[in-house]
Amino acid sequence: MATKARSVAKDRATARSDKKDASAKTGKRSAFKVGLLGGMSAGLTVNTCLFPLNTLKTRLQSRPVGAAMGFADRSILRGLYRGFFIDTMGTFPGTGLFMATYEVLKATGALHPTLCAAGASVAGSLFTAPCDAMKQRMQVDPAATVRGELRVAFKSANPIKRLFVGYPQFLIRDLPFDAIQMTSFEALKRWHSRTVEPGRRRTPAELAWLGGVAGAITGLLTTPLDVARTAEVCAMRAGLNCTGTECLVQMVKQGGPGVLLRGSLPRMVEISLGGVLYFSALEHTKRVLGYHDPLSGDDGKVANA
Repeated sequence: MATKARSVAKDRATARSDKKDASAKTGKRSAFKVGLLGGMSAGLTVNTCLFPLNTLKTRLQSRPVGAAMGFADRSILRGLYRGFFIDTMGTFPGTGLFMATYEVLKATGALHPTLCAAGASVAGSLFTAPCDAMKQRMQVDPAATVRGELRVAFKSANPIKRLFVGYPQFLIRDLPFDAIQMTSFEALKRWHSRTVEPGRRRTPAELAWLGGVAGAITGLLTTPLDVARTAEVCAMRAGLNCTGTECLVQMVKQGGPGVLLRGSLPRMVEISLGGVLYFSALEHTKRVLGYHDPLSGDDGKVANA
């Protein structure tokens, strides 16, 4: 009798363990699906609405040191959507993969959001980095085309190196960017949940402005890293003959430390507005799919607007 009781207890424990494992696997699949769909939706929304600001920022950063070109120069305002197609080809899947990876890592509960964002950034960069480089050259060179950029890349001695030009600077810029933005957003959500009517659901509007604040902070802090990336990708345009960090060193020598904040205003505006749009689209997707956010300060609940 005792043996039978032990056997029944063991079977029940095994069943509970299997159920827990199945639930964990389902949660990870759900996190991947929500992250993928939410990331693609958010990335496409932000890119479509704010691409002109990105173009302005790139043109300000890529001009030769000492050049007087600014907003008074009308040429800077022409063709603000140049490079949009190729950039979207990288942003759409890249942002989806980024958020899918981030949500899966976060759902494990084993990693800090900073590390989740860093790992997700590396995954997404495989799509976004080569398209970003081509986009930047098209933004500053009216003669550049997608077909021309691809032809040059595949006819070069090392096509992969050409497509991923400036990749170390891309990661140096985007790893801190994604880590700061996602960590800031998660921290702001928890702070808001604790200090503003604790226990109630956060509204989409509240999550949107929290995303905007996180974006503004991130944009300002990472502008020097963005300048470094643009310097290498658009080195010839800026009157430089260099690779890697040497480009940034040359720019600072020619124009002083102030060049590190080139394009900071349009970048801050772009990323702040991008934060509003990005996190609005992301949280809306989670709400529509009924996804529970494991790190949300209010149990993942989001109120109707």
